[in-house]
Amino acid sequence: MCGITGIVRKDGSSAELGRLRAANELIKHRGPDDEGYHLDGSAGIAMSRLAIIDLKGGHQPLSYDGGRLWIVFNGEIYNYRELRAELEAKRVRFATKTDTEVILALYREYGKDCVSKLRGMFAFSIWDASHRRLFIARDRIGKKPLVYADTPEGFAFGSEIRCLFKLLPGLSRELEPTALDQYLSLQYIPSPWTIYRSVRKLPPGHHLIFENGHATIERYWDLP
Repeated sequence: MCGITGIVRKDGSSAELGRLRAANELIKHRGPDDEGYHLDGSAGIAMSRLAIIDLKGGHQPLSYDGGRLWIVFNGEIYNYRELRAELEAKRVRFATKTDTEVILALYREYGKDCVSKLRGMFAFSIWDASHRRLFIARDRIGKKPLVYADTPEGFAFGSEIRCLFKLLPGLSRELEPTALDQYLSLQYIPSPWTIYRSVRKLPPGHHLIFENGHATIERYWDLP
């Protein structure tokens, strides 16, 4: 279990390391082994890591393609060795032994379609610096959590809701009546709702692209 969080500001200001650290500190219990940050102007991503694969080489955020791509990743990719072998056959080279780097290599090769090749449990975010694009995705059945908020101030995501209130101090805490009804009826809140009107879960089997101030959500998998 790891924790990820990040923000892309819309108002032209730079992402603040202090707020990113404060948000990451709230999910430190998810990954006590390591932490890391990457800032790029208006964007910032952070990670609290529970080290499982490539203990020494798996520090995150992990960069790729000369620093064009950066990732924070929570989960495990079960078929990463097979995917790595396929990419190496295309002369793709790797600097680590992690499943995390395989995701980045797949993204460079296939763009948003990379996620359909993954078998595992995951929630991750890729910052594509050359396109100023944030790409986030969640596994097919939603084992790993991923929530987000999209406001005039900025777009923020995290493994837990409380990260978002640190990154977006003006984020409304107004309750979502639909979610409250679902909780009282079902004893849980289905995606995409959360208890807060301003916060949503990324549904299982979906990915999201935030670019040019707008978020686009697409389903990449459904039951046959």
